[in-house]
Amino acid sequence: MTRTENPTNPQVQRTQSLMLDAARTLLDEHGPEAVTHLRVAEAAGVARATVYRHWPNRAAILLDLLRAGADLRLTPPRADLTITERVTAALTAFASALNGDGGRTLAAMIGLAEWDEDVFAALGEMTAFGPMFLNGIITAGIEDGVLDENTEPALLVDRLIGPLYFRRLLYHDLITDDYIANLVTTTIEPLVRDG
Repeated sequence: MTRTENPTNPQVQRTQSLMLDAARTLLDEHGPEAVTHLRVAEAAGVARATVYRHWPNRAAILLDLLRAGADLRLTPPRADLTITERVTAALTAFASALNGDGGRTLAAMIGLAEWDEDVFAALGEMTAFGPMFLNGIITAGIEDGVLDENTEPALLVDRLIGPLYFRRLLYHDLITDDYIANLVTTTIEPLVRDG
């Protein structure tokens, strides 16, 4: 949304919500190609200029749909938890976002990112958050001597998050707690140092 409008103004909030609902319906019923300024404006019953005032391009619309459909308020797991429990908590929160509307929007954005550099940039902005969050937990585990000192944090993050993306976005399966527990057991536990 542009900064020329007051985002706390109830009329602005209602209009933006109306347009996001229209965009969500277009995405759900017709796919990401249907989420254009013109079609959102028509579906929401507003002028196309109003849609442009809130979002300069389609990527910005999809990014707000992704934010609205995914709970991205990850909070660091409690320090008194084991490294296995902290990683499990982080992956569970991440999976929750992928299992919701955010996963569907993310899948649409991945498809468009190949041809639309704005969508590619927006996708990079959103998908970097989860890995950075998990990387912090793993790095702390290495620094605290809980994980093997030869552990490469970025590679371990890929090993943990990659299967979640694969399962949700390619197979369209929900990510269950049992799946996460098994993933953590086979990926993290062999790296935990004794004692």
